[in-house]
Amino acid sequence: MNQGDIMNNLKELWPKGLAGKLIRFAVIFVAILGLVFMTMSRVQVAILKNVVQTEGENQTDLVQSEYMNSMSSLTEDSLLQLIAWAADKTDDEFWILDHDMRIMRDQVEDVFRHPENYARKEVLPPRKENAGVYTLQLLCPNGVENIDPKSMEMLERLANLAPTMKEIVKGNVGYTFDCYVALPDGSTIAMDDLSDRKFDENGKVNDYDPRVRPWYVGAVKKGDVFFSNAVASAFYDFKVIVFGVPVYVDGELVAVIEGATELEILQKKITERNIGKEGFSILISDSGQLICSPRKEGELKVSDDPDADIRTSVNPELIELVECALSGKTGTDIVTVDGEKYYAAHAPLITIGWTQIAFVSEDEMMEPTNKLVQQMESLKDAMLDRIGNEFNRHLLLLVLILLVFMQISIIMVSFLAKRSVEPINHMTKAVTDFVGEDMAFEMEDLYKTGDEIEELAVSFETMSRRMKEYVNEIVENAAEKEKLQTEMKAATQIQEKMLPRIYPDFYDKPGYEIYAKMVPAKNVGGDLYDFFYLDEDHLAFMIGDVSGKGITAALFMVLCKQMIKSQVLFYGGDLVNAIKEANVRLCEESADSMFVTVWIGIITLSTGELNFINAGHVYAAVKKANGDFEIVEDNHSLLMGALDFAEFNLNTVTLGKGDVIYLYTDGVTEAHNINCELFGDKRLADALNEGKELPPDELDDLVRRKLAEYSKGQEQYDDITTVVFKYNGID
Repeated sequence: MNQGDIMNNLKELWPKGLAGKLIRFAVIFVAILGLVFMTMSRVQVAILKNVVQTEGENQTDLVQSEYMNSMSSLTEDSLLQLIAWAADKTDDEFWILDHDMRIMRDQVEDVFRHPENYARKEVLPPRKENAGVYTLQLLCPNGVENIDPKSMEMLERLANLAPTMKEIVKGNVGYTFDCYVALPDGSTIAMDDLSDRKFDENGKVNDYDPRVRPWYVGAVKKGDVFFSNAVASAFYDFKVIVFGVPVYVDGELVAVIEGATELEILQKKITERNIGKEGFSILISDSGQLICSPRKEGELKVSDDPDADIRTSVNPELIELVECALSGKTGTDIVTVDGEKYYAAHAPLITIGWTQIAFVSEDEMMEPTNKLVQQMESLKDAMLDRIGNEFNRHLLLLVLILLVFMQISIIMVSFLAKRSVEPINHMTKAVTDFVGEDMAFEMEDLYKTGDEIEELAVSFETMSRRMKEYVNEIVENAAEKEKLQTEMKAATQIQEKMLPRIYPDFYDKPGYEIYAKMVPAKNVGGDLYDFFYLDEDHLAFMIGDVSGKGITAALFMVLCKQMIKSQVLFYGGDLVNAIKEANVRLCEESADSMFVTVWIGIITLSTGELNFINAGHVYAAVKKANGDFEIVEDNHSLLMGALDFAEFNLNTVTLGKGDVIYLYTDGVTEAHNINCELFGDKRLADALNEGKELPPDELDDLVRRKLAEYSKGQEQYDDITTVVFKYNGID
């Protein structure tokens, strides 16, 4: 046998595939490792200490420098995000208060404009036994007996708003703890649960003159919603932030509405959004007063002087920070407060013009960096010690062990490779066949190796079982989802079919054009519209907006639409009695205190006379034949479904040829852009006047395009419904 035959025989004996690769790798690796280790170990041990020492110091300096730069950038970005979030949360709470005040203002204004719609209700002074119960109370500057009879009459009519005032206070528990409505002569009705705290030591109700309180003075001066600095409560032994809004009727001040928030509650809410373990936040008013601060001493202590301006501080860094924050900007800075450096981030509260500033100690921010540097130093020193002590002692032993290890490794790898490859090959074949409907992988004795191979086989077996379960679950979920989508589509179609859709002239009658469209915010909506004939010469058309959205609102919408239509037809055009009866029945049928705003009119086609009722709905936009569209205020009535004793006012106008009435729901004017700015009445009027010569359907399409362009990128929040009626007259 020659040398070539011997080599061929050795190649045949050498394992192939993965086993052969493992053996070759072990042989080559151990051989190279032994050679390199024995050659270089003695040289490396001499220079290793010096390299470790030098590189350790360089790495420490580099890490510290880079980490400082990185932390500075990350800190600024993180603080900006966190303060923007915290300020937005705080501003949301003030927005709710602002919104409640404006809603209340509209209700009070309606009472003054239409007092005949509100029955007089008795209002009594505070009683101690009402402590803890939300109660409407009568307050005045000089005793109840001295209240002007006319003022008393108006206060008793305003008492109809007690449920709304109670909801404002009770619904904002923790923020609004009272709600007042004060007349210009100082007589006031108050809603709170603190009746027992309005008495002096002799048991007499304290006199109360709202005209000298900051909320009254500030609201009248501003002419809009006003938030005061932190002031002492008139009745209670704590500080408050009071806010008020004036009510004007025909340019005359008729009342001022008040609400109050306990300063301690506001401080607690702001503290919940602090940054870091020892970080804290402060709140500064637009006049520079430090409203909230957890500091009891030092430069950020809240002053007892309500007119104190923090910008009078002797700390120039703090002054510059506050001035920048009050300019409405969002940013960060490093300032020294009470001798300690802080990272400070500020963001504005858009609703009230205040600013929130968060402080985080520089030591706290740099703590991770300092710990990292200390750990690196400790690790470097320990490593140098171990290298020096252990390397020399074990060098000779390691060389001997390496030689033995080389032989043993070759034998063990060869054995294990052959043993391990067999189940892997078998498993590979099984997994390759892992297709089709069966998708079954079963555990076999061959895979029970007690190592990762067995774990892999168990995983394949588990995966096989779960895949079957997942497939079945996916099939079931897909069927259920398809069923739900089918039902929602059917609901949408049913709702659409319930609304009249014959345009432009209903039942081919001459004398007018009408167009209507509803786009729900969800699959189904809570808006409604309808138009129908009472007889050949009288056409009724209406629009409405049900409280809420989705399925519940849609069901209530159907009830409202059918109830109103049936009553109008029953009463033969007597709108007042028809709407009164429909309102009573809706109050009986309403669930979860749902209500609806409605505009409904009946026009005599031969003469153009239009009788209509506006029950809490937005004002219509009206265009005379040769004029522009204007939002025209009418004799408003209370919304339907709220109070069964409500009265409704009839409005009468005469339309001329070419006159157009544009009816809409608040989904139009309250649509907002990316900056949360409402579309509003002015933009609606501008859009209508841009297309005032267009037919009703094209005019409505133009308005909707303008609305879509304005709110681009924002999800539709509310249903959008419109009705366009053009009177052409009958020759």
